[in-house]
This record gives sequence, structure tokens and C-alpha cells, in this order.
Amino acid sequence: MHKNYLISIIIVTYNAEKHLGALMESLQTRINDQTEVIVIDGLSTDSTMVILHEYYKCISKVISEKDSGIYDAMNKGISMASGKYVLFLGADDRLLINLEELSMFLKDDKTIYYGDVLLSPSNKIYGGKFNTAKLINRNICHQSILFPKAVFEKYQYGKDFRLMEDYALNLKLWASKEFKFSYLEKTISVYSLMGLSSLNIDLDFKKDSLKLIFRYFGPIGVVIKLFNPIRNFFKTSKNSLS
Repeated sequence: MHKNYLISIIIVTYNAEKHLGALMESLQTRINDQTEVIVIDGLSTDSTMVILHEYYKCISKVISEKDSGIYDAMNKGISMASGKYVLFLGADDRLLINLEELSMFLKDDKTIYYGDVLLSPSNKIYGGKFNTAKLINRNICHQSILFPKAVFEKYQYGKDFRLMEDYALNLKLWASKEFKFSYLEKTISVYSLMGLSSLNIDLDFKKDSLKLIFRYFGPIGVVIKLFNPIRNFFKTSKNSLS
């Protein structure tokens, strides 16, 4: 029988044996019967699948097959998701919030809800409430975003950027105004800074970022982007003199 889930958690894995157990432990005590957990594995050659089998009771769906990258795997997860909202977690992240606590806020399928993340290993909170200028200069962590499934009925992650397709989509969604972004003052997950996307620079995105900003926000968006390093320079200089 088809179950009506509120939240689909999509986890992309590949040779994740070192960290996967901690993620699955965090899920066991924080999900409820309104949550489905979908794991998209990229044909791991280590013990990832063995670990997943140990936590089969809290996993709704799992596939292990070759993919063409993180976002291809995320799109596969989206196609399998039946929840009203979608949350993406990496294999080295951890869920912090009890999802029962979130259920009272998830009411509008035209609203993208987002909160904060706890950065690991620095233990600093990242996020806060975003406005256009803030988003132009830094991304909202997808580990803190609950997307209504309706977003992915129209959009999916593209193939232009190896590591920053989530940022590109957030810029597009913010500019389109088809969906409202609503900030929840809650820490959703632990985001590991030791992962692939944190240790690498997406050179294609870096090269094309101004074009994207101009496309979505026009000349004023480019001014905001270019002005920010200058503002930060003078702010740093002022702080060093005080």
C-alpha cells in the first residue's frame, strides 16, 4: 500500500563506510513514520551496502548502480521520492533535529523551508536568514533545506557544475519567485566540511557565476557580487586597526 510521507530524506553514497554508520544512527532516533529514507549508492566497492543492510529498518528504498555524479544521483532519488518535502543529506552528515519538531511548520507546498547547519569539525553554526544580497554571495546549505516536492515537478539538478548545481538551482528558485523561501530558526543537520564538495572548487561554476547572477538578478546582482569582496576588505582592515 502506498504510504503518504511528509518528508523524503535522500542520501547519496559512494564508498562511504567510514561515516555512514554515524549518519544512520542519527536517523534512527530522529525520523518518524512520516519519513521515508532513500539511499542512492553509486556502486560502492567497500562495505557501504553491508552497513546499509544493518539499518534496513529505517531505510525505505535503496538502489546501487553507476551514476554520472552527485546531482545525477540526487535526481534519481527525487524520482523515487513520495514525500511532500525533500531533504538531502550527505553520507558524512548527520541529522540533528527531530523531524516531528518540523512537521508543524511544513504547511505550504509553495514554500521552501530552510534553517541552519552545524559545521563539522569547527562546531560553528552556518546559515541565518537570507536575503537576495546574501544569497548572491553565499549558498544556503542543502542539508538545511526542505524543498516541497512541487519544486522538482518543474526543476531538476543540471549537469553543468560538478559541485555547485544546488547553488545554481537556489539562485534560480529565489529569482523566479514561484516559491517563497521561509527561514526556520532551527539547526537541521551537521554538515561535514571534510566531504568532497567542501574540499574542492567547482571551477566551471566559478567561471560562470557572474553570468548566472546577471541572468537571474540583472546588473544590480553583479554589482552586489563584485562589491562584496571590497566591502569585506575594508571591514577586515577596520577590525585589524581597532
